[in-house]
Amino acid sequence: MMLSDAGKSWSARRRRFLSLIGLTVLCLGLFLPGLSRLPLTDRDEALFVQASRQMLETGNWIDIHFQDEPRYKKPVGIYWLQGAAAELSGDGAEAPLWVYRLPSLIGALLTVLLTFLIAERLSGSTAGLIAGALAAMTVELAFEARIGKTDAALCASIAASQLAVAMIWTDPTRRQHFWRNALFWTALGVGILIKGPVAPMVIGLTLVSLMVMDRSLGILRALSPLYGASWLLIIVLPWLIAIGWISGGAFFRDSVGKDMLGKVGAGQEGHGALPGTHLLIAIGTFWPLSAFAPVAFVWGWRNRAEAVSRFAFAWGVPAWIVCELVATKLPNYVLPMMPALAVLAGVALAQAGLEGNRRLNRLWYFHIVTGALLIGIGLNVLVYHVQGTLSPWGILLGSAVILTAFLSWRFCCRDRLKAAMAALCLTGVIAYALAYAVLLPAADQLWLSDRIADAAKRDAKCASPQIVIVGYYEPSTVFRLGTNILRTDPETGAQAFLKATCAFAAVEERQMADFQASLTTAGQQMSPIDTVQGRNINGFKLRIMRIFAK
Repeated sequence: MMLSDAGKSWSARRRRFLSLIGLTVLCLGLFLPGLSRLPLTDRDEALFVQASRQMLETGNWIDIHFQDEPRYKKPVGIYWLQGAAAELSGDGAEAPLWVYRLPSLIGALLTVLLTFLIAERLSGSTAGLIAGALAAMTVELAFEARIGKTDAALCASIAASQLAVAMIWTDPTRRQHFWRNALFWTALGVGILIKGPVAPMVIGLTLVSLMVMDRSLGILRALSPLYGASWLLIIVLPWLIAIGWISGGAFFRDSVGKDMLGKVGAGQEGHGALPGTHLLIAIGTFWPLSAFAPVAFVWGWRNRAEAVSRFAFAWGVPAWIVCELVATKLPNYVLPMMPALAVLAGVALAQAGLEGNRRLNRLWYFHIVTGALLIGIGLNVLVYHVQGTLSPWGILLGSAVILTAFLSWRFCCRDRLKAAMAALCLTGVIAYALAYAVLLPAADQLWLSDRIADAAKRDAKCASPQIVIVGYYEPSTVFRLGTNILRTDPETGAQAFLKATCAFAAVEERQMADFQASLTTAGQQMSPIDTVQGRNINGFKLRIMRIFAK
């Protein structure tokens, strides 16, 4: 019996709704563990969340600062999102860290759901489910979902604009549609406010590539560029004008001249690398999606005349090449192209299956097990190296990660797609619970700023001491100990310590002699009352901090 058009439409909507619910549940299982337990990470997250807190403390939502230093490297979008989350929580500036991370969690969730909708639009619900699940499990997105910085929210804004482009790409009439175009231009404006030129670069290269393939400007005309650009300016211009006026143009000099162009021409902060580095890093940071990447690329090339292949290549390849040519290399730079690979992999697996009987495919799919071994064993080894102890829960969950990954690989080899994906989803849930809820939070020696904060609560002689940090400049100390702490050199630190009625100082061991000499010069003889130690997560160097209090 044939379904009527109305029946088919209802069935499709029901399937889409259930798929979105299922992916949401999966994302919560993947992203929530550790959201509140993982300590504040240095340096980007600490800079962002502390600047957002200061924005709330001062009430200045235009000119953002980290302590006394202007934050002119990035636009205001992420600070507004984090500030809104803190205000809505009812705690304002005193909101706990996990509240400032909520925009990233929501951004990662939206990225997954939008990836599903794009793949579904191009090739049906099965492809969408696979694409969404693979995007959700990706190591880089799972990490960014828990970190209070720009990248998950940026990825969501780009994916939203790309959904509008995919809708046009699959519409042979290239007609203008108000709500679709509103989505495109609004998401593009949000992306600009979050991370400046990144969203226009990715989306612009996609549009240019598709128009070259189409040999027509029909896609651009379908986006109502005159009205759309006007709406875009309404979104971004007010803040840009305000910050340009307030900063005297310093924002544009720092964000464009120093930050963006500096990264293009030279590797900043020790992150320079040769072209091709992103591709090599993505083997790990895009796990387990990267296990299916070779099969997806082969299928996409063989079917390069298909709309989905051309769309995925137009999204992923040009922007990736730009990232490879930029001198500075960081794993998060290529995250906005990850959904394109997930879409291609989802469609390839939905249409062609796993083809697990092929010897080469069995080798590609074994990367599922390789990644699980690195997580299940590697993280336990890391914590043992840092802490000197093994976690029973870590060993148990690490073994479970390896076992479920092996099962997923065996199902892949037998071309059992549903079973392979189910086992892989379970692998991801266990792996990220292991990493972010069990092992990393328990690795006390990785979180030196937390240890200093614990010492301040334990050793300070009053409720609100003057806090001085000497020789350790990580921004996480400011969020953990308060906006007004002083991070400085031994002589200035000693003077501030002595001047205050009640003071707490944490002095890096190599600066101890100079700090105590400055105290002696001022007529004070003091010895440390406590010691804390930990590793600098940016460089992994062991640091010993001597504690003074009066």
